[in-house]
Formats: sequence, structure tokens, C-alpha cells
Amino acid sequence: MKKFFNAKSVRERVLMTAFLLIAVVTWGSSLLGRTRLLQSEYSATGAELADQITWLKNKAQVDERTKKVTAQLDPAKTLNATQAFAEVNRLAQGLPVEMGQARTVGKANFAVNNLQVTIRRTDWRPLLKFYADLSSKAPYLGIESCSFALDRGAPGLFTVVLRIYSVEVLKPAAKP
Repeated sequence: MKKFFNAKSVRERVLMTAFLLIAVVTWGSSLLGRTRLLQSEYSATGAELADQITWLKNKAQVDERTKKVTAQLDPAKTLNATQAFAEVNRLAQGLPVEMGQARTVGKANFAVNNLQVTIRRTDWRPLLKFYADLSSKAPYLGIESCSFALDRGAPGLFTVVLRIYSVEVLKPAAKP
């Protein structure tokens, strides 16, 4: 290899060295990016593990609270995905609302329906009324997450993105 390199002119040696350095820098930056991704995944996994350990340590309290809450739920008042969509649409009447498709996550006895609702260019008053109306439907309807953004084109107006959930009893739990 040394004979091959030394047999080349100075210009060719410089170009070969430059190409080699470019290849090493490209590979190194790719390696650095993959290392950072691995490190962030490792820390996220550690945080998730710590969270799960906390939940497992508090299993007795969680089970007790779950039994209390499920005893208070009236299966006739729970809402399936279609009913939740219709109820949120009714509550948001008069608001410039966009609603996504409802997604359902079900277990043996319960299902949780999630619905993304976007309210664009609205004032505080109708938004607070919507919130109060929605809160009156708890625990059957509730807000899982909420984000606000100011509308730059219209001072005093907001765009709000809500993830609303509804609880549905699929089959009543057996009484102990």
C-alpha cells in the first residue's frame, strides 16, 4: 500500500488523503449521531423502568383506588367512541372545532376512547364554557392533554389542541 501511495504524484496523494479524511469525518459524524440516539434511548428506558417500578411498588393503593372508582361508575352513563364524538361535538357547538377520528384502547372490562379536538381562533369565554361543560361529564369524559398557542394574526385569540378521553364499560366487573 505504501508503494502504491508513494508512486502517485503530490496532487493525487493530497486528493486521496482528502477523500480519506472526508470519509472518516462522515463516518464519525454518523457514529456520533447513532451514539447520541442510543444514549437518549437508554436514558428514556431507564426513566420508564423507574416509573414502572414506582407503579409496581404502589400496586395495593392503585388497586384500591381502581376498585373505588369502578364502583362509582354507572355503566349506562359510559360512552363508546361514537357517543363520545357526538357528545364532544354537541358541547363544542358554536366553536370552530376540528375533530379527529376516535381511537379505542380496550381491555377485558373497560375501553378508553381517545379523540383529538382542535379549536382554532377562539376567545377565552367560549373556551371556558366548553371546559366547564366537559368537566361536568367527568369521569366519563375528560381531558388527557391540552396545548395552547396564541394566534399571531389575531391578538387575544387562541388555538387549542385537546386530547379528550371517554371511558366505556364493556362488561360489568364481577362484584367481590
